[in-house]
Amino acid sequence: MAQYQLVEKHTIEHHNEYYEVRSTQNDSQPKSLFFTTNDENLEDVATAVVADHLPGVKHWTVIPHRKDN
Repeated sequence: MAQYQLVEKHTIEHHNEYYEVRSTQNDSQPKSLFFTTNDENLEDVATAVVADHLPGVKHWTVIPHRKDN
């Protein structure tokens, strides 16, 4: 089971590394969720995030974000 924590967009600056899963099936209104995880298989975690929080979304991408100091 994938382990992740959703992160609100306004709190992402408090995380050194976080990920964004963005729907790509409807370019006019893409939806994004931000999350953190320690799991190594990012694809499995992203699949779990989409299944849990974006039902019906079939096409999506994962965007890693890293805070550079």
